[in-house]
Amino acid sequence: MNKSFKTLAVGLTVAFTLGACASNNANNNAANSASPAASSSASGTASGSASGSASGSAQTDAAVDPLGKFPEPVEVSLGRSVDPTYKYEGEDTAEDNVYTRWLKDSYNIVVKHEWEAAPADYGQKVSLAIASNNLPDAMLVNETQLRQMVKAGQLADLTDVYDKYGAERLKQIYKTNPGLLEGVTFDGKLYALPETTLPSAPMTWIRKDWLDKLGLEAPKSLQDLENIAKAFKDNKMGGENTLGIVGTQQGGSLYSTFLSSGDHFMNFSPLFFANDAYPGIWVKDDSGNAVYGSTTAETKKTLTLMRDWYAKGILDKEIGLRKSTKEALTSGQAGIFFGPWWSPYDLQDAIKSNPDANWRPYAAPLDDAGVFNSNQATGSNFIVVNKKYEHPEAIIRMLNLHVSEKADSYKTAVGKEMTSQEIPLFLIMGFGDQLQYAVKTTQKVLTGEMKLEEVDKVNYGFTYELASHVKNIKKRAVRQLRYSILGSKKRIRISSPTSMRI
Repeated sequence: MNKSFKTLAVGLTVAFTLGACASNNANNNAANSASPAASSSASGTASGSASGSASGSAQTDAAVDPLGKFPEPVEVSLGRSVDPTYKYEGEDTAEDNVYTRWLKDSYNIVVKHEWEAAPADYGQKVSLAIASNNLPDAMLVNETQLRQMVKAGQLADLTDVYDKYGAERLKQIYKTNPGLLEGVTFDGKLYALPETTLPSAPMTWIRKDWLDKLGLEAPKSLQDLENIAKAFKDNKMGGENTLGIVGTQQGGSLYSTFLSSGDHFMNFSPLFFANDAYPGIWVKDDSGNAVYGSTTAETKKTLTLMRDWYAKGILDKEIGLRKSTKEALTSGQAGIFFGPWWSPYDLQDAIKSNPDANWRPYAAPLDDAGVFNSNQATGSNFIVVNKKYEHPEAIIRMLNLHVSEKADSYKTAVGKEMTSQEIPLFLIMGFGDQLQYAVKTTQKVLTGEMKLEEVDKVNYGFTYELASHVKNIKKRAVRQLRYSILGSKKRIRISSPTSMRI
């Protein structure tokens, strides 16, 4: 079937040093895993004065500092996803940690949790809060929940608050990601703050050290991938209980949809893409008619394959049952999973447990024509504010700080890279060209064309973080990817498997 729709596939030709990267765990079920890399460092400046403000404003119109300290403590009650497997330092908690104390001591923003839920239970908890109209001051929701709340009249209109209190850096980020704010504007009113997105084509992550021990080549086809997974299990590479390909955990989905993309992390989207199947997405068939990707013959073919793989043990027998798929990686039992370029942030514990683990991403499996297919995941996380909350400007201030140079300076001072489990209301935030800049700049640093000091640390903090570690990487020949644009669908054509050392 020759489907036509806007998709984006990304091939990275840079190498990552996993040991130098900091962990950034998944925030909640709606957001799945969120990359700290996307939250670029940037100094905020006072936004231009805008007419109008929310009732109960904690500041006067005469002195609006988007990054300033409130004159009196402002409390924010949140509904929060808390990963029960996350290890905080000392006596820290999701509510009281090094980041929330910084908000309190430096900015008079006091974070309180009205309720907490594990990632697998978060979506249901949010839905119950919406149905009962018993809402915290702010929380993260997915697009379906956002629309429900707009229809129910539960949300604060953030239009004037954003105009007045939004830092210039925050506004620039949204400007370089056109259409995001328009997507959360209903009848001319801004009802949410959306996350940004970066190209997130899911790749196949494999233990290269296991491949080498067995003398196996990198995968190209679905059959190659099946053979590798079977070899890992038959040879008990992860011990007696070596797992098949791991993926979807409790509350997750087999694939990403247009309503909840999940950034393709820890699901099985690549298996569908290899069959030119795009479940959860509206596509055009050969006649030009819109069809739902979940009902196509290609999707049914993939589901049949997955059923067979599950029966053979090629797929993890506990798909959809595990509270945290990361535990399977940390234990050393698994050697294959699917995820985007930022997946190393969730491999930290796995590397600590087994320093010899050599995880590499591969642009595979390919389709029958040797093409690596993907689609671009959309943002699935939105900050919403209860219309009854008196200080919505505090929520804007928190996001201003999240993307500011002040936050990065603080992280450097305390010697800790904050994760979504420390930072409340964590969103993926980055300039629209963040990834392109990162790839080109890191390549230049690798080859000596650019010095680390020349990297734009203010606007592209992730790139600086990445480039600062390239000295630990031995330059390797990296196969170039040849882009094949077929119709309106952009795809990567691979003549041989491409991998990146991390």
